[in-house]
Amino acid sequence: MKNWKMVVGSFALAGVMVVPAVSMACDNARAHGRAQGPEKIAKELQLTEAQRAELKEYRGARRESKLAQREQMHKLRGEIREAIQSGADQATLANLGAELGKLEVAKMQRRNQMLERFESVLTEEQLAKLESLKAEKKKRHMKKGKAFHDHG
Repeated sequence: MKNWKMVVGSFALAGVMVVPAVSMACDNARAHGRAQGPEKIAKELQLTEAQRAELKEYRGARRESKLAQREQMHKLRGEIREAIQSGADQATLANLGAELGKLEVAKMQRRNQMLERFESVLTEEQLAKLESLKAEKKKRHMKKGKAFHDHG
C-alpha cells in the first residue's frame, strides 16, 4: 500500500511542479499543439542565433533518450491497463504504478534540466523578461481559473 501512495504522491507532485516556462522551452511542444511556443518565446526574449543553436543542439542530444523514455512509459501504461482488466492483485498494480511514478519523476527532472539549460543561456535582461512573461501567464491562468469557478 505504501508504494501506491508513493505513486499517487508522485503524480500530485508532478502536477504541482509544472513551470509555465517549461512548456515554452519544452522540446516536444509541437506534439502538444504549441508549435509557436518555443519560437514565440525566442522572439519575445530576442534570443541570438548562437543561443538558439545551443538550445537546439542540447535538445537534439537528448532526443533519443526522451523518445526511449516515452516509449517505456507508453508500454508500462499498457501493462497497467491490462493488469487492471485482468483483475491483477493490488501488489502487482502497486509495483507497476511505482515504476510509472519513477518514470514520471524522471520526466519532470528532464524538463527541469531543460529549463535550467534554457535559463543558463539567457542574459540578465532576458531572464528578467522571462520572469515577467511567467508572471503574466500565471495571472492569465489565475483569471481563467477564477472565471471557471465563478460559473461552475
